[in-house]
Amino acid sequence: MLGYSVVEPISVLATHLTEVVRRHADEILSRDATKHLIDELKKTSPAVVDELIPAQMKLADVQQILQLLLREQVSIRQLAPILETLGEYAPRTKDPVLLTDYVRRRVARAICAQYRDKDNRLYVVTLDPELEDRIAAGLDHHERGLAVRLSPQAIDGVCRLIDHELKSPAMAHRPQIVLVSPQIRAGLKQLTAAQLPRLVVLSYDEITRDTQLESTALVEDMAGVR
Repeated sequence: MLGYSVVEPISVLATHLTEVVRRHADEILSRDATKHLIDELKKTSPAVVDELIPAQMKLADVQQILQLLLREQVSIRQLAPILETLGEYAPRTKDPVLLTDYVRRRVARAICAQYRDKDNRLYVVTLDPELEDRIAAGLDHHERGLAVRLSPQAIDGVCRLIDHELKSPAMAHRPQIVLVSPQIRAGLKQLTAAQLPRLVVLSYDEITRDTQLESTALVEDMAGVR
């Protein structure tokens, strides 16, 4: 009578449970669960699986890539294209961060669709090239992953600058997205994960042609960030 929406208690519990599972999906994906997914895929796409496992990657390595995708809310339902991409790039590198970014580019359409509005617009905050260069200088890529060498003060400064722009009216009630170059995408996500856990970090390589970009702000003040 008062115009309020009435929600059943079970629906509230289901919604919260779904959100918890979504946030911690990477921790829930066990080795056995990974094997089950791959075994199911093998029934319909045996060549994709056989060419990758175990010749080029171990099951544990594939699990790690899937966990990295889930950690950033990237769906792994398109498992066949994911494994195809790994089969293409695994002979070139064993770096799980690079392999994950290659996969993200392959499933870019699904990533964009997840955050665009009904008019295919994607609202983002971008970084000044000088800021990107300084962040890139503080990242160390090696064969088994990525290390951040920025000081705690510098990391805190970067997070504060980004957070300030995300709180602008233009980003109100929209996904918190920052768009950066492919070279620093994974590194920026890693160094902001603790302070800005809901931040979505996308690279220009992940934006599809039918996505209309709307840059709402430019993060450019680097005072004190070293």
